[in-house]
Amino acid sequence: MFYLGLAAIVTLFLALGFNASRKVSSSSDYAVAGRSTGAIGVGGIIMGAMVGGASTVGTVQMAYSLGLSAWWFTLGAGTGCLILGLWFAGPLRGSGLVTVPEFLAGKYGRKMSGLSMAASSAGTFLSIVAQFLAGTALFRSLLPISVPASTALLAVLILGFIYAGGLKSYSSVGSAKMVALYATMILGSIAALTVLSSPTEIFRTLPATPWFDLFGRGFRSDGNALLSLIAGVFCTQIYIQGVFAASDEKTARKGALMAAFFIPPVGLMGVSIGLAMRASGTVVEPAMALPAFLLASFPDALAGVLWGALVITVVGAGAGLSFGIATNLVRDLIIPGAGSSAANKELPLSRWAVALVVCTAAATGCMVEGSLILQWSYLSMGLRGAGTFVPLMIAMIWPDRLSPRWALAANGGGLATMIASGVMHTPVPPMASGLAVSAAIALFGMTRKRT
Repeated sequence: MFYLGLAAIVTLFLALGFNASRKVSSSSDYAVAGRSTGAIGVGGIIMGAMVGGASTVGTVQMAYSLGLSAWWFTLGAGTGCLILGLWFAGPLRGSGLVTVPEFLAGKYGRKMSGLSMAASSAGTFLSIVAQFLAGTALFRSLLPISVPASTALLAVLILGFIYAGGLKSYSSVGSAKMVALYATMILGSIAALTVLSSPTEIFRTLPATPWFDLFGRGFRSDGNALLSLIAGVFCTQIYIQGVFAASDEKTARKGALMAAFFIPPVGLMGVSIGLAMRASGTVVEPAMALPAFLLASFPDALAGVLWGALVITVVGAGAGLSFGIATNLVRDLIIPGAGSSAANKELPLSRWAVALVVCTAAATGCMVEGSLILQWSYLSMGLRGAGTFVPLMIAMIWPDRLSPRWALAANGGGLATMIASGVMHTPVPPMASGLAVSAAIALFGMTRKRT
């Protein structure tokens, strides 16, 4: 019965992806869904890539180990999407571009956009590694297979998901994935709070600090998480690619606001499951807390459906992030360097780039197996946004006020400061240090240009 339920939901999502893939006839369909996506589709692309293993398996893992501070990933992501939808999704969509580096290159030149692409790709790559850590925990909670075997299985699923139809199929499947994920997390949180431990028992059993403190890991760590998520949302290719795929500016704003509304509750439900498991005295490997709970708490057929929804969530997020890096590599590195001959082969080049990204992330995931999933996600977001966020904001709010030379300095200074602050463990959150230095350099550069 478990496998029948699993087969049913996997078949459903395969059918959705196949139906959308038949409409892919050009590189534009593959990269930005033909710029015809509605608000639900835009929200589906953003949420499909953002809400994955870190938001589900990783959040329950951290909540089981550290408490309420595990909510920062989805809370920060929702805040970033809210800011994006209220003020910036429209101007980005109005640019008519495909990648964030293309937007930056038009404002500041190739050097600045190249550094931004490198930092964003490195950060996004770490987030894909986090998806592999979550997926490995999922498969090993059910199947008696090794870490390399479970990693290879996940890599095959991610590649198949992307090759089915690029962003056009991703927008359709992303929305359906969020419906399945919401159902899974709602049922899971209800079961956890009624069967394992009631809210009253949780509050009575666990001390207030750190279990119910949003800054339970300390202001430096949790404040850094919030800033990293807000900045990272703007500087991640696949999230902004969803905005670029919108049919118009109004649709882009609605899609981003939809993501802002639906993302934070997923994390809060995950926190409730982790806290209930901890309060009940359940002993389990933290990374396997969520899949183990689902397998033990529901009838076999329903458990198969819920477990399958988690797998699709992880596969979808890994696919979206890998697709974003591949788009950057092809559109911002390979095609500009090779000229029109490469532009005519954009679709096959994108697929080869995806294969390279996924296989490299799979190998890295094997090497760091067992580490805390959300830590990789926070570092990922920090690398993406520390240097790029401030120049990107200036380009949208005050066009032509910052020269290419000072934009490059602000980007490099913010990124270097964030990394140095993290290595030296300074009292100030690394992301705050990086953003402050980047902003100071940019403001000085704007003053110099006016003079």
